[in-house]
Amino acid sequence: MTISEQEKAGSGMLEGVPVIELVGSIAPESFGLGYAALNLAAALERAGANVFLGSVDREQVAREACERAGFPQDRLVRGTSNDPSSFRFAPFMMRRLLGIRNNGRAIVHMHGIWTYTSYAAGVLSRRWRCPLVVSPHGELSPYALKISAGKKAIASFLYVRRNLNGASCLCALNEQEKASIKTSGFTNRAVVLPSGVSRAVECNAEAVDEFRRRHGVAPDARVLLFLSRIARIKNLPLLLRTFANNVKKRPEWVLLIAGSDERGHINEVEALIRELRLEKSVRLIGPVSGKEKACAFTSASLFVLPSHSEGLPIVALEAMEYGKPLLLTDVWTLPVATSAIFRWIVPGEDRAFEAALLDAMNTPEDRLKEMGREARSVVREHFGWDGVATQACSLYASLLSGGHEGAK
Repeated sequence: MTISEQEKAGSGMLEGVPVIELVGSIAPESFGLGYAALNLAAALERAGANVFLGSVDREQVAREACERAGFPQDRLVRGTSNDPSSFRFAPFMMRRLLGIRNNGRAIVHMHGIWTYTSYAAGVLSRRWRCPLVVSPHGELSPYALKISAGKKAIASFLYVRRNLNGASCLCALNEQEKASIKTSGFTNRAVVLPSGVSRAVECNAEAVDEFRRRHGVAPDARVLLFLSRIARIKNLPLLLRTFANNVKKRPEWVLLIAGSDERGHINEVEALIRELRLEKSVRLIGPVSGKEKACAFTSASLFVLPSHSEGLPIVALEAMEYGKPLLLTDVWTLPVATSAIFRWIVPGEDRAFEAALLDAMNTPEDRLKEMGREARSVVREHFGWDGVATQACSLYASLLSGGHEGAK
């Protein structure tokens, strides 16, 4: 990522100013939201920022996550909770956050809008009268708002809308989300601050062969990879219906579906696989992480994500980092312009998606690899975490120098 001189100066302007990044969880099952907050915090720490990260997690889970990201554990403000809901109430966390020393200057950056840490971010910024930065991470999209709409209406009334209206800046993952935020009626300053992605984990041929054997994938099979939550928002029925039609013409392809179940949706997916008679061509392999995740990406010829709604899916950036071309629905765009041809982006409608999928499945392997190299080049130029952290520092510094009076 090309860094301007102003951006380079950003971290210097934050010297001594505590920057508090808050997110509901950094556990693997927090997916892109926890990954983004944790890795941004780690990159800010590398840049010399006085950064703290707040999350609600079990001690071992939090320690392992920090070790993977290279974030110092003494900078983690961890809340604990017995709350079985997704709110993750952690009553003693606020006291720990308020104990962070500051001289009347601080930045509070909230990732996600519905959890206890989001509530805490609003309280903290009002108590300190400091800038509040909010990254919704796609949670304001019309489709996302329909999920658990009743609970979200209550949370919105109690604290979410106040946080959003009082935010010094709303951070979108791309121009599409930025426009959606404005359409939702929020007139605050809004900028694009993308997520980044870590470098690919090396996975040798022996490990890949073992991965394929373990999941019943023939050595000469071509792999179409879906890796995300198994959730209704990800639109797996569209993928399964169109794949069922196309695999009859291209039987060398196998669809790997990797990810954890959300709200029992996997039962619907399994039933549809049986209905479409795809048992020989589809593998449900469960959640993957670490080396197993690296092997899943390395084994694939093509990555697919047919979602109803997305912000900037980190898993798509990860696929690009692993040198894989993409097939995606047109619910998101990259926040940078590029002439590289490394993806199919089509409407989430059966006929259009099926045609694009068949075109991808008909593409020779050498061409898919060439597209994958272009994808990796784009992601390494624009989406390294250190570059994203530099942009964040510049944003934080501008908020501090702008005479901010604190969230209302």
